[in-house]
Amino acid sequence: DQGSTLGAGANNGQSINRASKICVTTTISAAFSAVTTTLFSRIVKGHYNLTLCLNGVLAGLVSITAPCATVEPWGAMLIGIIGAGVYIFFSWLLKTC
Repeated sequence: DQGSTLGAGANNGQSINRASKICVTTTISAAFSAVTTTLFSRIVKGHYNLTLCLNGVLAGLVSITAPCATVEPWGAMLIGIIGAGVYIFFSWLLKTC
């Protein structure tokens, strides 16, 4: 078989398996980063902050960019949480300086 024109069927389906893992880990990292920043804003600030949540999503996406093909889903969860913490800390640092 030639596979699809996008190469998804190449290497006996290994390419599509890798692509699906990349999608899963990227989504998990962004989601956990969003949840972390949302919970932080609710607990610390006393209200939900949409801007903080959306910047948390971006922080999770940036954090998972390099290792997305090699980490397991539980690692993507931790990367998202850590990325949110880094974003929250440095955002606070820039606002206070």
